[in-house]
Amino acid sequence: MAAAIAVFATVAPTATADIPEPGTTAQSVFNKPGPHPVATPVRTNPCQESVWGMVEHIVVHMLGNRDDMTCTQAFPNGLDSPIGVNTYYPADIAELPAAPLLVFTSGFGANPGMYDALARQWASHGFVVVIPYEFFNSLVYVPALGVATAVVAARDPNSPLYNKIDLNRTIFGGHSGGGQAALQAGTVFPGIASTIDPAMRVRGVLAIEPGPLAVGALVSVPTLFLTGYNDFVVPDFAWVRWWQYNLSFQAPAWIANARGVSHFSPVDGLDNYLHTGTALAWLRYQAFGDEVAKAYFVGPDWRLPADKTFFSVERNALANALN
Repeated sequence: MAAAIAVFATVAPTATADIPEPGTTAQSVFNKPGPHPVATPVRTNPCQESVWGMVEHIVVHMLGNRDDMTCTQAFPNGLDSPIGVNTYYPADIAELPAAPLLVFTSGFGANPGMYDALARQWASHGFVVVIPYEFFNSLVYVPALGVATAVVAARDPNSPLYNKIDLNRTIFGGHSGGGQAALQAGTVFPGIASTIDPAMRVRGVLAIEPGPLAVGALVSVPTLFLTGYNDFVVPDFAWVRWWQYNLSFQAPAWIANARGVSHFSPVDGLDNYLHTGTALAWLRYQAFGDEVAKAYFVGPDWRLPADKTFFSVERNALANALN
C-alpha cells in the first residue's frame, strides 16, 4: 500500500448456504455474517487519527474507496510495536470442533486493522484467523510468524485456542505484498508442514492482487487469484497472469477479475469490496467442503462465469478436471 501511495503522490463447519437462485452473485449469497460471535483482543480506531493514517485515508478515498478504514495502534499508525500478530476466532469455539486456520498477511505498508472487517467475517464463519504484520508484509517470514503464533496458541493449555485449531486445514491468504507472501508460503510450507506439526496440512492459497515476487509454478496447493478491473498497481494482465496464474500447473487454480475493484478495495467496507463473497465462498469450499460454495468453482456448470460481478474468470486444467 505504501508503495502505491508514493506512486500516486508523485503522479467448525458452518451451515451450508441456501442454494442460490439463477443469476445471483457470490457477493449476494456469501457476503453475510456467519453464525458465530467473534472474539479478539484487537482494538481499532479510525485510521485518520494519525498523520500516517490520514495520508492513507485521503489517498484511498481519492482512488475510489467509500468507507473509512480502521487501524490499530501499530507503528506508524500509533506507538505500538510495528511487529505482531492479530488473532480472531469464534467466541463459542469451546463448544465447536477444532477450527480451520487462515493465516492472512496485510499489504505492503498497510495496517493490520484495515482488514478487521474481513477477519471478523471469516471468524464468524468458523475460522481462526491470524494476521501477522511488520509493515513490509511481503516475504514468507511474515506468514511464518502467523503459523508460529497459531501453533503456540493451539498447544498452550491457558489459551482459549488450546486444541481448537485444526492445522490439517491451514490456508494462507494475503493482499498485495501479503498476497505475494501467501504465494511464497504456498511454495514453502506444503513440504515442511509435517515438521512443524504432524497434523499440519496446507489446503490452499487466497492471493488477492498479489505482488510480483512469487511464481505460480512453485505453488503446489489450490490457489484462487483475485484481481480488480480498476487495479493499476497489480493489473490483471500483468505478472499475476504472466508468471503466477498462467504457470500454475501443480495444483488447481482460478483467477477472477471483478468489475469496479481497485487495488485498495480490500480495505473498503465489505459491501463495497465486491470480492468479499467470492473469497468467503472459496474459503468455505476449501476448509469445509461447502457444496453450494463449491458449485461456484467446480463442475462443468460452475457458477462463477455467470456471475455478473466479473469481467473475466478462468480456471486451469487441474481445476477444470475437478468434480
